[in-house]
Amino acid sequence: MELIDILKTNHQIIFKNSQDMEDIISPINLVVTSPPYPMIEMWDELFTTLNPVIGDCLSENESMKTCDLMHEELNKVWSEIDRGLVNGGIVCINIGDATRKIGDSFQLYSNHSKIIQYFEKLGYQVLPPIIWRKQSNKPNKFMGSGMLPPNAYVTLEHEYILIFRKKGNRSFSNLERDNRQGSAYFWEERNL
Repeated sequence: MELIDILKTNHQIIFKNSQDMEDIISPINLVVTSPPYPMIEMWDELFTTLNPVIGDCLSENESMKTCDLMHEELNKVWSEIDRGLVNGGIVCINIGDATRKIGDSFQLYSNHSKIIQYFEKLGYQVLPPIIWRKQSNKPNKFMGSGMLPPNAYVTLEHEYILIFRKKGNRSFSNLERDNRQGSAYFWEERNL
C-alpha cells in the first residue's frame, strides 16, 4: 500500500436522526457537534416529537422533569458517539445553558453540567472547555427586566465548547506518528 492511499480520507453526508448512527463506520477519531439545546423554546417541538411526554410535562409546567427528559434524548446521541469513537478520540460539543420561565418559575437550566455528568458516567476524561463569548446588542441585555432590581438577572452571553477524551490518550502507528511530526508548527509559525 502506498503512502498516498493511507492519507486518503472518506467524506460522507448522512442526514438522519443521530440517535441511531448505524450507517457510520468506525473508527471515529473526532466528533464536533452543536445539538438542539434543551429548554430553549425553539426546540420544544423537536424534543416533543422524540418523546411526547416532554410536551405533556411542558404543558403541566414540570420544568425539571422536562429538562431531564430532553437530556435523556441527547444521551442517546452521546451513547451512539461513544459506540463509534476510538479510545483516545475527542468529542467537542457546543452547548449553551438556558434561562426560561415555565409556569411561575424562572430559572437557569444548566445544560453543560448535565452533559459533563453523562460523559463522566461513560468514563470520559473531561478536558478544559472553550468559553465562547457571544455578545448581545440588545438594549436590555444586562439585567432581564432591568428596571425592577428584585427581578434582575445577568443574561447569558456565552456558550460552552465542551471537550472530552475517551479512555486515555490515543496511540499511533509509526506512520501516524511520522505524519503528526511532519505537520507540527515551528515556533515562529505558531506565533504568526
